[in-house]
Amino acid sequence: MRTATLSDLSPKTGALLTTLLSSLMLGTSYVAVKMQVGGANPFLLGAAIMAVGSALLLGYLVFTGGLDRRMLGRWEFWAAPLINTGVVAPSYLGLTMTTASAAGLIIGTNVVFVALFSKILFRESMGWRRLLGIAVALLGLITLTTRWDLSVLQGSQLTGNLLVLISSACIGVSVVTSRIALRSMTPGQWSLGLHLFLPATLMAFYFLIPLEGGFGTDDLPATLFIGVVCTTVPTVLWTSALKHISVVTSATVLMVESAFAVFLSWLLLGEVMDLFVIGGAVMIFLAISLLARND
Repeated sequence: MRTATLSDLSPKTGALLTTLLSSLMLGTSYVAVKMQVGGANPFLLGAAIMAVGSALLLGYLVFTGGLDRRMLGRWEFWAAPLINTGVVAPSYLGLTMTTASAAGLIIGTNVVFVALFSKILFRESMGWRRLLGIAVALLGLITLTTRWDLSVLQGSQLTGNLLVLISSACIGVSVVTSRIALRSMTPGQWSLGLHLFLPATLMAFYFLIPLEGGFGTDDLPATLFIGVVCTTVPTVLWTSALKHISVVTSATVLMVESAFAVFLSWLLLGEVMDLFVIGGAVMIFLAISLLARND
C-alpha cells in the first residue's frame, strides 16, 4: 500500500494547513515583540523589522524572476503599504499601553471585520456554520485571553486597546484586499507591497510621536527573528493559501496564533496554563472545523 504524501492533499486541505503553519509562526510575534518593546522604540523596532522583510522579499523575487514592473501599475501594490501601516503602527504602539492578552483578544476580532467586508465586496454567504464558527471562535478567544475577567479591557489600558482595535480593522481590510490583489499579482509581489515602504512610514511616526526607547545592536537578533520568522515567511504562506479558501475561513484559522502565543507565554515567560487556556484553544479549533466544512 502506497503511503500518502503532502502532494496527495487537496488544494483546500493544503491551504488550511499552510494557513495553520502561518498562524503558528505569527503567534511567536506576541511574545517576541512584547519583550522587545520594553526597551526599544516601537516605531524604530517596526521599521527595522519591515526593512528585514523588504530586503528578504526583494531578494527572493529577484532570484526567482518574480520581480515584474507591471506590478507597479497595480493600485493594490500602492495601497498595500498604507493598509499595513494601519496594521503595524497602532498595534506596536498599543502594545506599549496594554497587555499581550488584551491585544490578542482584540486582534482576534478581525474575523468579524473580514466577514463583514467579504459579505459586502464578494457576497460570500453567511450560512449557519459560518456564523456559528465565528461566534465559537470569538468565545474561545475571550476565554483564552481574558479568563472571563473583562477588566483587562478597561481603565488605563483603554487607549492601547482602541489602537489595537484599529489594527484589527485594518487587518480585515488587508485580508479582503489580498483576495483582490492575488487575481493579478503573485503572493510574493503582494507581500513585497505590504512591506516595501513601511520602514519609511514608521520612521515618520518615530519623528512625529515622541516615545521613550531607542534601537541598538542588542536588538538585532530579535529584529531578524521577528522580521523573518514572525512576519515575512508567514505573510507569504498566508497569501498563497488565500487562492483556495475563503477569507473568513483564513481569518478564523489565523486565530490559532493567539492560542500559540499563550502557550509560548507559559513556556517561555512562566505565565499560567489552566482550564481557561485549554478550553479556549479547543473552541478555536472547533470553530476552524466548522468554517472548513462551510467552505
